[in-house]
Amino acid sequence: MSSKILYSVIIALFLSFAVNADSTDYDSELDSIERSLQTDINIAIDKIDTILSSELSLTPQQHSRLYGLISAKYIYLGDFAKADEVLNKALSFNPRGELLTNIYLFKITANIGLNNYQEAFFLLEKNLARIDNYQDPRIKIQSYSRLMNVYLELGAYDEILRIAQLSLNLNQGKDPKYQCYLMLYHAVAHLKLTHFDQAETLFKDTQLYCKDNGFPLIEIMSIKGHGNVLFDKGLYAEAEPFYLVALERYQKFKFEVEINEIQSYLSVIYFHLDDFQQAEMFAQLVNALPNKPSNMQVKKRVNEVLSLIAGKRGQFDKAYQFQVVASALDKQLLDEQKVKENAYQMARFDSVEKNRENTSLIQDHELLMKQKDLFMKEKSSSVMFSTLLVGLSVGLLLLLISAWLQRNQFMKQAQRDGLTGILNRRAGQEIAENQFVQTQTLDEPFSVLLLDLDLFKHINDQYGHATGDWVLKKVTNMISDMLNPTDIFTRMGGEEFAIFMPKQTECVATEFAEYVRNAVANINTRFSGHEFTITVSIGVSSVGKDDLSLDPLIHRADMALYHAKAIGRNCVACYTDELK
Repeated sequence: MSSKILYSVIIALFLSFAVNADSTDYDSELDSIERSLQTDINIAIDKIDTILSSELSLTPQQHSRLYGLISAKYIYLGDFAKADEVLNKALSFNPRGELLTNIYLFKITANIGLNNYQEAFFLLEKNLARIDNYQDPRIKIQSYSRLMNVYLELGAYDEILRIAQLSLNLNQGKDPKYQCYLMLYHAVAHLKLTHFDQAETLFKDTQLYCKDNGFPLIEIMSIKGHGNVLFDKGLYAEAEPFYLVALERYQKFKFEVEINEIQSYLSVIYFHLDDFQQAEMFAQLVNALPNKPSNMQVKKRVNEVLSLIAGKRGQFDKAYQFQVVASALDKQLLDEQKVKENAYQMARFDSVEKNRENTSLIQDHELLMKQKDLFMKEKSSSVMFSTLLVGLSVGLLLLLISAWLQRNQFMKQAQRDGLTGILNRRAGQEIAENQFVQTQTLDEPFSVLLLDLDLFKHINDQYGHATGDWVLKKVTNMISDMLNPTDIFTRMGGEEFAIFMPKQTECVATEFAEYVRNAVANINTRFSGHEFTITVSIGVSSVGKDDLSLDPLIHRADMALYHAKAIGRNCVACYTDELK
Protein backbone atom coordinates (compact mmCIF):
# COMPACT_ATOMS: atom_id res chain seq x y z
CA MET A 1 0.00 0.00 0.00
CA SER A 2 1.48 3.37 -1.03
CA SER A 3 1.48 6.46 1.15
CA LYS A 4 -1.43 7.84 -0.90
CA ILE A 5 -3.88 5.53 0.89
CA LEU A 6 -3.21 7.36 4.17
CA TYR A 7 -5.69 10.03 3.12
CA SER A 8 -8.25 7.30 2.47
CA VAL A 9 -7.67 5.71 5.88
CA ILE A 10 -8.35 8.98 7.61
CA ILE A 11 -11.42 9.71 5.52
CA ALA A 12 -12.70 6.18 6.08
CA LEU A 13 -12.36 6.57 9.82
CA PHE A 14 -14.00 9.94 9.54
CA LEU A 15 -17.16 8.68 7.84
CA SER A 16 -20.19 8.24 10.08
CA PHE A 17 -21.94 4.98 10.88
CA ALA A 18 -25.03 6.84 12.04
CA VAL A 19 -28.44 5.44 11.08
CA ASN A 20 -32.00 6.43 11.82
CA ALA A 21 -31.87 5.69 15.51
CA ASP A 22 -34.65 4.24 17.60
CA SER A 23 -33.69 6.51 20.53
CA THR A 24 -32.43 3.57 22.59
CA ASP A 25 -29.57 3.58 25.07
CA TYR A 26 -27.54 1.39 22.70
CA ASP A 27 -27.83 3.95 19.91
CA SER A 28 -26.49 6.57 22.32
CA GLU A 29 -23.60 4.29 23.23
CA LEU A 30 -22.78 3.73 19.57
CA ASP A 31 -22.90 7.50 18.98
CA SER A 32 -20.43 7.90 21.85
CA ILE A 33 -18.07 5.28 20.38
CA GLU A 34 -18.18 7.04 17.02
CA ARG A 35 -17.24 10.38 18.62
CA SER A 36 -14.43 8.74 20.61
CA LEU A 37 -12.92 7.21 17.47
CA GLN A 38 -12.38 10.77 16.24
CA THR A 39 -10.81 11.99 19.48
CA ASP A 40 -9.31 9.20 21.64
CA ILE A 41 -9.04 5.60 20.39
CA ASN A 42 -8.31 4.19 23.88
CA ILE A 43 -11.66 5.44 25.17
CA ALA A 44 -13.36 4.07 22.05
CA ILE A 45 -11.83 0.61 22.59
CA ASP A 46 -13.02 0.52 26.21
CA LYS A 47 -16.55 1.48 25.16
CA ILE A 48 -16.55 -1.16 22.40
CA ASP A 49 -15.59 -3.84 24.95
CA THR A 50 -18.41 -2.69 27.23
CA ILE A 51 -21.13 -2.81 24.57
CA LEU A 52 -19.86 -6.20 23.30
CA SER A 53 -20.73 -7.65 26.70
CA SER A 54 -24.39 -6.74 25.98
CA GLU A 55 -24.27 -7.82 22.33
CA LEU A 56 -27.26 -10.16 22.58
CA SER A 57 -29.55 -7.20 23.35
CA LEU A 58 -28.71 -5.34 20.12
CA THR A 59 -30.99 -5.13 17.11
CA PRO A 60 -29.62 -6.33 13.73
CA GLN A 61 -28.97 -2.72 12.60
CA GLN A 62 -27.19 -1.95 15.89
CA HIS A 63 -25.13 -5.12 15.48
CA SER A 64 -24.13 -4.05 11.99
CA ARG A 65 -23.22 -0.55 13.14
CA LEU A 66 -21.16 -1.92 16.07
CA TYR A 67 -19.05 -4.16 13.82
CA GLY A 68 -18.58 -1.27 11.40
CA LEU A 69 -17.13 0.80 14.24
CA ILE A 70 -14.91 -2.11 15.32
CA SER A 71 -13.54 -2.28 11.77
CA ALA A 72 -12.55 1.40 12.10
CA LYS A 73 -10.43 0.46 15.10
CA TYR A 74 -8.56 -2.16 13.06
CA ILE A 75 -8.02 0.30 10.20
CA TYR A 76 -6.39 2.66 12.71
CA LEU A 77 -4.02 -0.14 13.69
CA GLY A 78 -3.27 -1.08 10.07
CA ASP A 79 -4.83 -4.56 10.40
CA PHE A 80 -6.81 -4.48 7.14
CA ALA A 81 -7.40 -8.25 7.05
CA LYS A 82 -9.14 -8.15 10.44
CA ALA A 83 -11.07 -5.04 9.41
CA ASP A 84 -12.38 -6.81 6.28
CA GLU A 85 -13.33 -9.89 8.33
CA VAL A 86 -15.29 -7.77 10.82
CA LEU A 87 -17.03 -5.90 7.98
CA ASN A 88 -18.20 -9.21 6.51
CA LYS A 89 -19.77 -9.92 9.88
CA ALA A 90 -21.43 -6.47 9.79
CA LEU A 91 -22.93 -7.30 6.39
CA SER A 92 -24.37 -10.55 7.75
CA PHE A 93 -26.94 -8.49 9.72
CA ASN A 94 -28.40 -7.05 6.46
CA PRO A 95 -27.71 -3.32 7.04
CA ARG A 96 -29.78 -0.80 5.06
CA GLY A 97 -29.48 2.66 3.57
CA GLU A 98 -26.62 4.89 4.68
CA LEU A 99 -25.25 2.25 7.06
CA LEU A 100 -24.85 -0.20 4.16
CA THR A 101 -23.09 2.48 2.12
CA ASN A 102 -20.63 3.16 4.96
CA ILE A 103 -19.80 -0.53 5.31
CA TYR A 104 -19.17 -0.80 1.56
CA LEU A 105 -16.84 2.21 1.73
CA PHE A 106 -14.87 0.72 4.61
CA LYS A 107 -14.57 -2.58 2.71
CA ILE A 108 -13.13 -0.67 -0.26
CA THR A 109 -10.52 0.92 2.04
CA ALA A 110 -9.67 -2.46 3.63
CA ASN A 111 -9.29 -4.17 0.25
CA ILE A 112 -7.02 -1.41 -1.06
CA GLY A 113 -4.93 -1.85 2.09
CA LEU A 114 -4.75 -5.60 1.35
CA ASN A 115 -3.79 -4.95 -2.31
CA ASN A 116 -7.05 -6.64 -3.39
CA TYR A 117 -7.57 -3.97 -6.04
CA GLN A 118 -9.89 -6.01 -8.25
CA GLU A 119 -12.29 -6.52 -5.32
CA ALA A 120 -11.97 -2.86 -4.29
CA PHE A 121 -12.88 -1.64 -7.77
CA PHE A 122 -15.75 -4.14 -7.97
CA LEU A 123 -17.17 -2.85 -4.67
CA LEU A 124 -16.72 0.74 -5.82
CA GLU A 125 -18.62 0.10 -9.07
CA LYS A 126 -21.34 -1.76 -7.16
CA ASN A 127 -21.76 1.01 -4.62
CA LEU A 128 -21.76 3.83 -7.17
CA ALA A 129 -24.44 1.99 -9.16
CA ARG A 130 -26.50 1.42 -6.02
CA ILE A 131 -26.50 5.04 -4.81
CA ASP A 132 -27.72 6.49 -8.11
CA ASN A 133 -31.27 5.94 -6.85
CA TYR A 134 -30.68 7.90 -3.64
CA GLN A 135 -31.68 11.54 -3.41
CA ASP A 136 -29.59 12.19 -0.29
CA PRO A 137 -26.39 14.02 -1.45
CA ARG A 138 -24.51 12.85 1.66
CA ILE A 139 -24.50 9.24 0.43
CA LYS A 140 -23.25 10.32 -2.99
CA ILE A 141 -20.51 12.45 -1.42
CA GLN A 142 -19.30 9.47 0.62
CA SER A 143 -19.00 7.31 -2.48
CA TYR A 144 -17.36 10.11 -4.44
CA SER A 145 -14.75 10.36 -1.69
CA ARG A 146 -13.85 6.70 -2.18
CA LEU A 147 -13.71 7.26 -5.94
CA MET A 148 -11.28 10.11 -5.30
CA ASN A 149 -9.09 7.72 -3.33
CA VAL A 150 -9.03 5.30 -6.26
CA TYR A 151 -7.86 8.12 -8.52
CA LEU A 152 -5.29 9.08 -5.87
CA GLU A 153 -3.88 5.55 -5.96
CA LEU A 154 -3.64 5.71 -9.77
CA GLY A 155 -2.16 9.22 -9.88
CA ALA A 156 -5.17 10.73 -11.69
CA TYR A 157 -4.93 14.04 -9.83
CA ASP A 158 -6.94 16.09 -12.35
CA GLU A 159 -9.87 13.72 -11.75
CA ILE A 160 -9.53 14.14 -7.97
CA LEU A 161 -9.67 17.91 -8.39
CA ARG A 162 -12.76 17.66 -10.61
CA ILE A 163 -14.66 15.34 -8.25
CA ALA A 164 -13.64 17.31 -5.14
CA GLN A 165 -15.06 20.50 -6.68
CA LEU A 166 -18.24 18.61 -7.72
CA SER A 167 -18.69 17.23 -4.19
CA LEU A 168 -18.08 20.62 -2.57
CA ASN A 169 -20.80 22.07 -4.82
CA LEU A 170 -23.13 19.23 -3.78
CA ASN A 171 -22.51 19.84 -0.08
CA GLN A 172 -22.39 23.67 -0.25
CA GLY A 173 -21.18 23.81 3.34
CA LYS A 174 -24.43 22.32 4.67
CA ASP A 175 -22.75 19.46 6.52
CA PRO A 176 -19.53 20.55 8.32
CA LYS A 177 -18.28 16.97 8.56
CA TYR A 178 -18.38 16.36 4.80
CA GLN A 179 -17.16 19.89 4.12
CA CYS A 180 -14.11 19.13 6.26
CA TYR A 181 -12.88 16.07 4.41
CA LEU A 182 -13.84 17.42 0.96
CA MET A 183 -11.69 20.48 1.69
CA LEU A 184 -8.86 18.09 2.54
CA TYR A 185 -9.15 16.22 -0.76
CA HIS A 186 -9.30 19.55 -2.60
CA ALA A 187 -6.02 20.59 -0.95
CA VAL A 188 -4.39 17.20 -1.63
CA ALA A 189 -5.31 17.40 -5.33
CA HIS A 190 -3.58 20.79 -5.66
CA LEU A 191 -0.54 19.45 -3.78
CA LYS A 192 -0.22 16.45 -6.09
CA LEU A 193 -0.56 18.76 -9.13
CA THR A 194 2.30 20.88 -7.63
CA HIS A 195 0.04 23.92 -7.21
CA PHE A 196 1.98 24.66 -4.03
CA ASP A 197 0.65 28.14 -3.22
CA GLN A 198 -2.98 27.05 -3.64
CA ALA A 199 -2.36 23.84 -1.69
CA GLU A 200 -0.73 25.70 1.20
CA THR A 201 -3.68 28.10 1.47
CA LEU A 202 -6.21 25.26 1.25
CA PHE A 203 -4.47 23.20 3.95
CA LYS A 204 -4.46 26.26 6.26
CA ASP A 205 -8.19 26.85 5.60
CA THR A 206 -8.96 23.15 6.17
CA GLN A 207 -7.03 23.08 9.44
CA LEU A 208 -8.89 26.10 10.83
CA TYR A 209 -12.30 24.88 9.60
CA CYS A 210 -11.89 21.39 11.05
CA LYS A 211 -10.55 22.74 14.33
CA ASP A 212 -13.51 25.10 14.70
CA ASN A 213 -15.99 22.32 13.90
CA GLY A 214 -14.43 19.68 16.15
CA PHE A 215 -12.81 17.22 13.73
CA PRO A 216 -9.27 16.73 15.09
CA LEU A 217 -8.18 13.94 12.72
CA ILE A 218 -8.66 16.03 9.59
CA GLU A 219 -7.11 18.97 11.42
CA ILE A 220 -3.96 16.90 12.04
CA MET A 221 -3.98 15.68 8.44
CA SER A 222 -4.10 19.29 7.30
CA ILE A 223 -1.12 20.18 9.50
CA LYS A 224 0.81 17.31 7.96
CA GLY A 225 -0.38 18.38 4.48
CA HIS A 226 1.03 21.87 5.11
CA GLY A 227 4.32 20.16 6.03
CA ASN A 228 4.17 18.13 2.81
CA VAL A 229 3.87 21.32 0.76
CA LEU A 230 6.97 22.79 2.39
CA PHE A 231 8.82 19.46 2.08
CA ASP A 232 8.05 19.20 -1.65
CA LYS A 233 9.28 22.78 -2.10
CA GLY A 234 12.58 21.80 -0.42
CA LEU A 235 11.95 24.05 2.62
CA TYR A 236 13.02 21.41 5.12
CA ALA A 237 13.61 23.66 8.15
CA GLU A 238 10.15 25.21 7.69
CA ALA A 239 8.50 21.77 7.27
CA GLU A 240 10.04 20.29 10.46
CA PRO A 241 7.73 21.92 13.08
CA PHE A 242 4.58 20.92 11.15
CA TYR A 243 5.67 17.26 11.09
CA LEU A 244 6.64 17.31 14.78
CA VAL A 245 3.25 18.71 15.81
CA ALA A 246 1.41 16.17 13.64
CA LEU A 247 3.56 13.32 15.00
CA GLU A 248 2.87 14.26 18.63
CA ARG A 249 -0.87 14.50 18.03
CA TYR A 250 -1.04 11.22 16.08
CA GLN A 251 0.54 9.42 19.05
CA LYS A 252 -2.74 9.92 20.92
CA PHE A 253 -4.61 8.02 18.20
CA LYS A 254 -1.94 5.29 17.88
CA PHE A 255 -2.24 5.88 14.14
CA GLU A 256 0.71 3.69 13.19
CA VAL A 257 0.54 4.16 9.41
CA GLU A 258 0.63 7.96 9.71
CA ILE A 259 3.27 7.90 12.45
CA ASN A 260 5.57 5.81 10.27
CA GLU A 261 5.02 8.13 7.30
CA ILE A 262 5.93 11.25 9.29
CA GLN A 263 9.01 9.61 10.82
CA SER A 264 10.27 8.75 7.33
CA TYR A 265 9.85 12.39 6.26
CA LEU A 266 11.68 13.57 9.39
CA SER A 267 14.64 11.30 8.57
CA VAL A 268 14.94 13.05 5.19
CA ILE A 269 14.57 16.49 6.76
CA TYR A 270 17.28 15.95 9.39
CA PHE A 271 19.66 14.59 6.75
CA HIS A 272 19.28 17.79 4.74
CA LEU A 273 19.74 19.80 7.95
CA ASP A 274 23.04 17.88 8.56
CA ASP A 275 21.69 16.38 11.78
CA PHE A 276 22.75 12.83 10.85
CA GLN A 277 22.13 11.45 14.35
CA GLN A 278 18.46 12.48 14.32
CA ALA A 279 18.08 11.38 10.70
CA GLU A 280 19.53 7.94 11.48
CA MET A 281 17.39 7.59 14.61
CA PHE A 282 14.11 8.16 12.74
CA ALA A 283 15.30 6.04 9.79
CA GLN A 284 16.15 3.08 12.03
CA LEU A 285 12.72 3.29 13.71
CA VAL A 286 11.05 2.97 10.31
CA ASN A 287 13.50 0.36 8.99
CA ALA A 288 12.68 -1.92 11.94
CA LEU A 289 9.03 -2.12 10.86
CA PRO A 290 7.68 -5.46 9.54
CA ASN A 291 7.97 -6.14 5.82
CA LYS A 292 4.36 -5.62 4.81
CA PRO A 293 2.80 -3.65 1.92
CA SER A 294 1.84 -0.62 4.02
CA ASN A 295 5.49 -0.11 4.99
CA MET A 296 7.18 -0.42 1.58
CA GLN A 297 7.12 3.29 0.65
CA VAL A 298 8.42 4.54 4.00
CA LYS A 299 11.13 1.84 4.17
CA LYS A 300 12.28 2.76 0.67
CA ARG A 301 12.54 6.41 1.72
CA VAL A 302 14.59 5.73 4.87
CA ASN A 303 16.91 3.21 3.16
CA GLU A 304 17.81 5.97 0.70
CA VAL A 305 18.56 8.23 3.68
CA LEU A 306 20.65 5.55 5.41
CA SER A 307 22.57 5.04 2.16
CA LEU A 308 23.34 8.76 1.96
CA ILE A 309 24.42 8.89 5.63
CA ALA A 310 26.72 5.88 5.18
CA GLY A 311 28.22 7.53 2.09
CA LYS A 312 28.90 10.73 4.05
CA ARG A 313 30.72 8.63 6.66
CA GLY A 314 32.78 6.81 4.05
CA GLN A 315 31.02 3.48 4.74
CA PHE A 316 30.54 2.70 1.06
CA ASP A 317 29.72 -1.02 1.53
CA LYS A 318 26.84 -0.11 3.84
CA ALA A 319 25.76 2.67 1.49
CA TYR A 320 25.58 0.16 -1.36
CA GLN A 321 23.59 -2.34 0.72
CA PHE A 322 21.02 0.26 1.75
CA GLN A 323 20.70 1.44 -1.85
CA VAL A 324 20.13 -2.14 -3.06
CA VAL A 325 17.27 -2.50 -0.56
CA ALA A 326 15.81 0.87 -1.61
CA SER A 327 15.98 -0.12 -5.29
CA ALA A 328 14.29 -3.46 -4.62
CA LEU A 329 11.50 -1.74 -2.67
CA ASP A 330 11.11 0.77 -5.48
CA LYS A 331 10.69 -2.11 -7.95
CA GLN A 332 8.04 -3.68 -5.73
CA LEU A 333 6.19 -0.36 -5.54
CA LEU A 334 6.28 -0.02 -9.32
CA ASP A 335 5.03 -3.61 -9.68
CA GLU A 336 2.26 -2.88 -7.17
CA GLN A 337 1.26 0.22 -9.14
CA LYS A 338 1.17 -1.88 -12.31
CA VAL A 339 -1.07 -4.45 -10.59
CA LYS A 340 -3.41 -1.67 -9.42
CA GLU A 341 -3.63 -0.14 -12.87
CA ASN A 342 -4.18 -3.53 -14.51
CA ALA A 343 -6.91 -4.38 -11.98
CA TYR A 344 -8.53 -0.99 -12.51
CA GLN A 345 -8.41 -1.32 -16.31
CA MET A 346 -9.81 -4.86 -16.09
CA ALA A 347 -12.64 -3.64 -13.83
CA ARG A 348 -13.39 -0.83 -16.25
CA PHE A 349 -13.21 -3.25 -19.19
CA ASP A 350 -15.65 -5.65 -17.50
CA SER A 351 -17.96 -2.73 -16.66
CA VAL A 352 -17.91 -1.46 -20.24
CA GLU A 353 -18.52 -5.00 -21.52
CA LYS A 354 -21.51 -5.45 -19.21
CA ASN A 355 -22.96 -2.10 -20.28
CA ARG A 356 -22.39 -2.96 -23.95
CA GLU A 357 -24.05 -6.36 -23.56
CA ASN A 358 -26.98 -4.85 -21.65
CA THR A 359 -27.43 -2.15 -24.28
CA SER A 360 -27.25 -4.76 -27.02
CA LEU A 361 -29.85 -6.92 -25.28
CA ILE A 362 -32.18 -3.92 -24.88
CA GLN A 363 -31.76 -3.08 -28.54
CA ASP A 364 -32.44 -6.69 -29.46
CA HIS A 365 -35.56 -6.67 -27.31
CA GLU A 366 -36.83 -3.49 -28.95
CA LEU A 367 -36.14 -4.92 -32.38
CA LEU A 368 -38.02 -8.12 -31.54
CA MET A 369 -41.00 -6.14 -30.28
CA LYS A 370 -41.08 -4.15 -33.52
CA GLN A 371 -40.89 -7.36 -35.52
CA LYS A 372 -43.72 -8.82 -33.46
CA ASP A 373 -45.90 -5.77 -34.09
CA LEU A 374 -45.20 -5.99 -37.80
CA PHE A 375 -46.00 -9.70 -37.72
CA MET A 376 -49.42 -9.04 -36.15
CA LYS A 377 -50.27 -6.33 -38.71
CA GLU A 378 -49.20 -8.33 -41.73
CA LYS A 379 -50.94 -11.65 -41.21
CA SER A 380 -50.74 -12.51 -44.86
CA SER A 381 -46.91 -12.65 -44.58
CA SER A 382 -46.81 -14.61 -41.32
CA VAL A 383 -44.51 -17.39 -42.48
CA MET A 384 -41.98 -15.02 -43.98
CA PHE A 385 -41.89 -12.73 -40.95
CA SER A 386 -41.70 -15.66 -38.53
CA THR A 387 -38.70 -16.99 -40.38
CA LEU A 388 -37.07 -13.56 -40.46
CA LEU A 389 -37.72 -13.01 -36.75
CA VAL A 390 -36.23 -16.33 -35.70
CA GLY A 391 -33.26 -15.98 -38.05
CA LEU A 392 -32.50 -12.44 -36.85
CA SER A 393 -32.74 -13.46 -33.17
CA VAL A 394 -30.46 -16.46 -33.67
CA GLY A 395 -28.03 -14.37 -35.72
CA LEU A 396 -27.81 -11.66 -33.05
CA LEU A 397 -27.41 -14.24 -30.30
CA LEU A 398 -24.64 -16.02 -32.20
CA LEU A 399 -22.95 -12.67 -32.82
CA LEU A 400 -23.01 -11.83 -29.12
CA ILE A 401 -21.72 -15.27 -28.14
CA SER A 402 -19.00 -15.09 -30.79
CA ALA A 403 -17.83 -11.65 -29.59
CA TRP A 404 -17.75 -12.80 -25.96
CA LEU A 405 -15.83 -15.99 -26.80
CA GLN A 406 -13.41 -14.08 -29.02
CA ARG A 407 -12.66 -11.59 -26.23
CA ASN A 408 -11.90 -14.41 -23.78
CA GLN A 409 -9.84 -16.23 -26.39
CA PHE A 410 -7.68 -13.16 -27.08
CA MET A 411 -7.09 -12.61 -23.36
CA LYS A 412 -6.11 -16.27 -22.94
CA GLN A 413 -3.89 -16.31 -26.03
CA ALA A 414 -1.94 -13.33 -24.77
CA GLN A 415 -0.91 -15.32 -21.68
CA ARG A 416 -0.58 -18.87 -23.03
CA ASP A 417 2.09 -20.77 -24.93
CA GLY A 418 0.69 -21.71 -28.33
CA LEU A 419 1.89 -25.32 -28.36
CA THR A 420 1.50 -26.56 -24.78
CA GLY A 421 -1.30 -24.28 -23.52
CA ILE A 422 0.52 -23.43 -20.27
CA LEU A 423 1.55 -19.90 -19.27
CA ASN A 424 4.20 -18.26 -21.43
CA ARG A 425 7.35 -16.82 -19.89
CA ARG A 426 6.14 -13.21 -19.63
CA ALA A 427 2.78 -14.02 -18.05
CA GLY A 428 4.15 -16.78 -15.81
CA GLN A 429 6.97 -14.68 -14.36
CA GLU A 430 4.68 -11.68 -13.85
CA ILE A 431 2.14 -13.77 -11.91
CA ALA A 432 4.92 -15.50 -9.96
CA GLU A 433 6.57 -12.16 -9.10
CA ASN A 434 3.31 -10.87 -7.64
CA GLN A 435 2.89 -14.07 -5.61
CA PHE A 436 6.52 -13.77 -4.44
CA VAL A 437 5.93 -10.25 -3.11
CA GLN A 438 2.87 -11.43 -1.17
CA THR A 439 4.71 -14.38 0.39
CA GLN A 440 7.64 -12.12 1.33
CA THR A 441 5.36 -9.71 3.19
CA LEU A 442 4.06 -12.68 5.21
CA ASP A 443 7.55 -14.25 5.66
CA GLU A 444 6.39 -17.43 3.91
CA PRO A 445 8.59 -19.81 1.86
CA PHE A 446 8.79 -19.77 -1.93
CA SER A 447 10.50 -22.33 -4.19
CA VAL A 448 11.40 -22.51 -7.88
CA LEU A 449 11.91 -25.58 -10.11
CA LEU A 450 13.64 -25.24 -13.47
CA LEU A 451 13.15 -28.27 -15.73
CA ASP A 452 14.97 -29.11 -18.96
CA LEU A 453 14.19 -32.14 -21.14
CA ASP A 454 17.41 -34.12 -21.64
CA LEU A 455 18.80 -34.45 -25.20
CA PHE A 456 15.63 -32.98 -26.65
CA LYS A 457 17.47 -31.91 -29.81
CA HIS A 458 18.36 -35.56 -30.39
CA ILE A 459 14.62 -36.45 -30.33
CA ASN A 460 13.85 -33.72 -32.88
CA ASP A 461 16.75 -34.72 -35.14
CA GLN A 462 16.09 -38.48 -35.04
CA TYR A 463 12.28 -38.64 -34.99
CA GLY A 464 11.22 -35.26 -36.40
CA HIS A 465 9.70 -32.08 -34.95
CA ALA A 466 6.20 -33.56 -34.86
CA THR A 467 7.47 -36.13 -32.35
CA GLY A 468 9.23 -33.36 -30.42
CA ASP A 469 5.96 -31.44 -30.20
CA TRP A 470 4.21 -34.62 -28.99
CA VAL A 471 6.82 -34.94 -26.22
CA LEU A 472 6.40 -31.32 -25.11
CA LYS A 473 2.60 -31.61 -24.95
CA LYS A 474 2.70 -35.02 -23.25
CA VAL A 475 5.11 -33.83 -20.55
CA THR A 476 3.24 -30.56 -19.86
CA ASN A 477 -0.15 -32.29 -19.69
CA MET A 478 1.17 -34.86 -17.25
CA ILE A 479 2.88 -32.28 -15.01
CA SER A 480 -0.20 -30.01 -15.08
CA ASP A 481 -2.27 -32.82 -13.58
CA MET A 482 0.24 -33.14 -10.73
CA LEU A 483 0.30 -29.47 -9.67
CA ASN A 484 -1.40 -27.76 -6.75
CA PRO A 485 -3.83 -24.91 -7.58
CA THR A 486 -1.30 -22.35 -6.26
CA ASP A 487 1.61 -23.61 -8.40
CA ILE A 488 2.50 -21.61 -11.52
CA PHE A 489 3.64 -23.72 -14.51
CA THR A 490 5.47 -21.79 -17.23
CA ARG A 491 7.22 -22.57 -20.49
CA MET A 492 10.45 -20.57 -20.35
CA GLY A 493 11.42 -21.40 -23.94
CA GLY A 494 12.22 -24.43 -26.10
CA GLU A 495 12.36 -27.50 -23.89
CA GLU A 496 12.87 -25.52 -20.64
CA PHE A 497 10.06 -25.06 -18.11
CA ALA A 498 9.62 -23.49 -14.65
CA ILE A 499 7.33 -24.34 -11.75
CA PHE A 500 6.93 -21.53 -9.21
CA MET A 501 5.70 -22.87 -5.86
CA PRO A 502 4.44 -20.17 -3.42
CA LYS A 503 4.37 -21.16 0.27
CA GLN A 504 6.39 -24.36 -0.39
CA THR A 505 9.70 -25.11 1.33
CA GLU A 506 12.77 -26.43 -0.48
CA CYS A 507 12.21 -29.89 1.07
CA VAL A 508 8.64 -30.12 -0.31
CA ALA A 509 9.76 -28.74 -3.69
CA THR A 510 12.59 -31.28 -3.92
CA GLU A 511 10.25 -34.19 -3.16
CA PHE A 512 7.85 -32.94 -5.82
CA ALA A 513 10.70 -32.51 -8.32
CA GLU A 514 11.76 -36.12 -7.78
CA TYR A 515 8.15 -37.22 -8.27
CA VAL A 516 8.02 -35.30 -11.57
CA ARG A 517 11.36 -36.70 -12.73
CA ASN A 518 10.24 -40.27 -12.07
CA ALA A 519 6.86 -39.71 -13.80
CA VAL A 520 8.55 -38.29 -16.92
CA ALA A 521 10.98 -41.20 -17.10
CA ASN A 522 8.04 -43.62 -17.12
CA ILE A 523 6.12 -42.00 -19.99
CA ASN A 524 5.13 -44.58 -22.61
CA THR A 525 6.26 -43.16 -25.96
CA ARG A 526 4.73 -45.86 -28.20
CA PHE A 527 1.77 -43.59 -28.96
CA SER A 528 4.13 -41.12 -30.62
CA GLY A 529 4.91 -43.73 -33.29
CA HIS A 530 8.39 -44.39 -31.91
CA GLU A 531 9.88 -46.00 -28.83
CA PHE A 532 12.41 -43.98 -26.88
CA THR A 533 12.99 -42.70 -23.34
CA ILE A 534 12.21 -39.20 -22.08
CA THR A 535 14.15 -37.87 -19.10
CA VAL A 536 14.30 -34.49 -17.39
CA SER A 537 16.88 -32.69 -15.27
CA ILE A 538 15.59 -30.37 -12.54
CA GLY A 539 17.19 -27.57 -10.55
CA VAL A 540 15.61 -26.46 -7.25
CA SER A 541 16.08 -23.29 -5.24
CA SER A 542 14.20 -21.65 -2.39
CA VAL A 543 13.89 -18.10 -1.07
CA GLY A 544 16.67 -16.75 1.13
CA LYS A 545 16.63 -13.96 3.67
CA ASP A 546 18.35 -11.51 1.30
CA ASP A 547 16.10 -12.16 -1.71
CA LEU A 548 14.06 -9.11 -2.67
CA SER A 549 12.77 -10.34 -6.03
CA LEU A 550 12.28 -13.56 -8.00
CA ASP A 551 15.39 -13.15 -10.16
CA PRO A 552 17.94 -14.52 -7.62
CA LEU A 553 15.80 -17.67 -7.11
CA ILE A 554 15.60 -18.29 -10.86
CA HIS A 555 19.34 -17.73 -11.19
CA ARG A 556 20.14 -20.21 -8.40
CA ALA A 557 17.71 -22.78 -9.81
CA ASP A 558 19.43 -22.37 -13.18
CA MET A 559 22.84 -23.10 -11.59
CA ALA A 560 21.36 -26.17 -9.90
CA LEU A 561 19.91 -27.30 -13.24
CA TYR A 562 23.30 -26.87 -14.90
CA HIS A 563 24.82 -29.01 -12.14
CA ALA A 564 22.16 -31.71 -12.68
CA LYS A 565 23.07 -31.80 -16.37
CA ALA A 566 26.77 -31.97 -15.55
CA ILE A 567 26.49 -34.97 -13.23
CA GLY A 568 24.70 -37.16 -15.74
CA ARG A 569 21.16 -35.80 -16.36
CA ASN A 570 17.86 -37.43 -15.30
CA CYS A 571 18.28 -36.19 -11.74
CA VAL A 572 17.26 -33.46 -9.30
CA ALA A 573 19.82 -30.99 -7.91
CA CYS A 574 19.24 -28.43 -5.15
CA TYR A 575 21.19 -25.20 -5.09
CA THR A 576 24.01 -24.94 -2.55
CA ASP A 577 26.64 -22.24 -2.08
CA GLU A 578 29.26 -24.61 -3.54
CA LEU A 579 27.61 -24.16 -6.96
CA LYS A 580 28.49 -20.46 -7.12
